[in-house]
Amino acid sequence: MSGLLPKLRFKEFSKQLNTYDLINLSENGLSNGVFNDSKKVGSGYKLINVKDMYVGEVIDINNLTLLDIDPSEFERNKVKYGDVFFTRSSIVPSGIAYSNVNLSYDDDITFDGHLMKLSPRKDIVIPSFLAATFKTWTLRKKFISRGKQSTMTTIGQSDIADIPIALPELQEQKKVADFLTSVDTKISQLTEKYRLLKDYKKGVIQQIFSQQIRFKDDDGDVLPEWSYKKLSKITSKVGSGSTPRGGQEAYTSNGVIFIRSQNVYDNKLDLRKIVFIPQSTHTKMKGSKVQKHDVLLNITGASIGRSCVVPKKFEEGNVNQHVCIIRTNNELDPHYLQFFLSSYLGQKIIFQSQAGGGREGLNFESIKLFKIPLPSVKEQQKIAQFLQSLDKKIDAVNEQIEQTKLFKKGLLQQMFV
Repeated sequence: MSGLLPKLRFKEFSKQLNTYDLINLSENGLSNGVFNDSKKVGSGYKLINVKDMYVGEVIDINNLTLLDIDPSEFERNKVKYGDVFFTRSSIVPSGIAYSNVNLSYDDDITFDGHLMKLSPRKDIVIPSFLAATFKTWTLRKKFISRGKQSTMTTIGQSDIADIPIALPELQEQKKVADFLTSVDTKISQLTEKYRLLKDYKKGVIQQIFSQQIRFKDDDGDVLPEWSYKKLSKITSKVGSGSTPRGGQEAYTSNGVIFIRSQNVYDNKLDLRKIVFIPQSTHTKMKGSKVQKHDVLLNITGASIGRSCVVPKKFEEGNVNQHVCIIRTNNELDPHYLQFFLSSYLGQKIIFQSQAGGGREGLNFESIKLFKIPLPSVKEQQKIAQFLQSLDKKIDAVNEQIEQTKLFKKGLLQQMFV
């Protein structure tokens, strides 16, 4: 793909770029939108709000809120096809003048007063091309440099009006815009595929643990009926760790892996943000040592209920007091257990077992009492293998999404450099 748009220029077009001040690209200057009165939300005209700026590459008009304003005020702030919007304020400087574009022909759209609107001159610029240009880092740096910092970072119409914008001729703009649209379409298709796979997996898991779906052995014979057992009867360990002495000061670069709740995600142990503890401290934490194939379950905080299986390649480490180690015996496949814990039924059991039924956390005795649906080990393994294959497909699609986004980002960074 990258060979198609070197520097995002097409050789058959002129190398000459015409430069305009941003204000000269507008039909009638820049303007701020309407006052968003919370008492008038729920009916009336569609409203482009600040939150709508960050969803997708174009404004999603199907999910706009409604605002009841006077018709005369609406006419003064009516949104047209191709209008580009900028955020006026942000907690961090990098958030100001973030842009998005309306590519809808609906005639009942207005916009919030915390945004600025530019209606492009379509005789010199294609709106989708201009919107992509505003997302390039070259222009983003110029916008950010114009911000005024106090409690919030803000930017106004006069701050960006004279920023120079370099444009090729319309035909080349169209080719670039069409190409970028094709990339966005690819991202949208992959995102939808990812969503469908996730929904399919969720539905299949519910059917598996309600026994609507059963697996047979390799000869096609029906496997034994399921039973239910307390977790304490099918595990050799249910316990947790502790924070090493010295707290944060104990974390060094020459110790062993120290697993926290932040590292535990459903079906994945994320070691990218891992910390280490010294060997001397590690030897004093024998009760919290992790082995391959242990199931880790977060037992406190916002991530309570997330779980994963320690992978084969894991060498050595400990967990802190917010992570429970569940070590299965030969009656229970660890991957099967992890899929159960992340299922709707498993999460329901976890929630109901929390102290006081709230978010105070789980204790080991309550975890040991979890009643686990128990097929034969053969069926457990078949269930785990099937769901793992689904996870691989989901991860592969997610990787495609990230790579395509990265590819697009690289193209935008090269625009007219």
